[in-house]
Amino acid sequence: MKVAEKDGPIQGLLEEEAKRCRDVMAALTDKLAQLPRGSLNVRKKSYKGKQYLYHYLVAREGAKVINKHIPDNELPELQKSLEQRDKCRREFLIYKKRLAYLDKLLRKSQLKTRRQ
Repeated sequence: MKVAEKDGPIQGLLEEEAKRCRDVMAALTDKLAQLPRGSLNVRKKSYKGKQYLYHYLVAREGAKVINKHIPDNELPELQKSLEQRDKCRREFLIYKKRLAYLDKLLRKSQLKTRRQ
């Protein structure tokens, strides 16, 4: 659309949306840094005919894999924060795709204005 590419207000709207996406991504990155990392696993142990369940968090720190035991009273809170982390990660990826699309549009329109 040659008309839309030369239109200043539309260009401004695209730039504002790209800035907003960058701001939201920065906020989501800060939020993700505060949430726990890793995956929740369950280990079953048999002892004297009974089966016991142990929940533990598996996370990577550098080259090492860390297994941290999670007490039963901390389990619901940890599950909520892990779900929240996954939700934030999905939202971050959506904004990342949107920003890539907007950057592509802005780059294309800037190239066309330079050529003319």
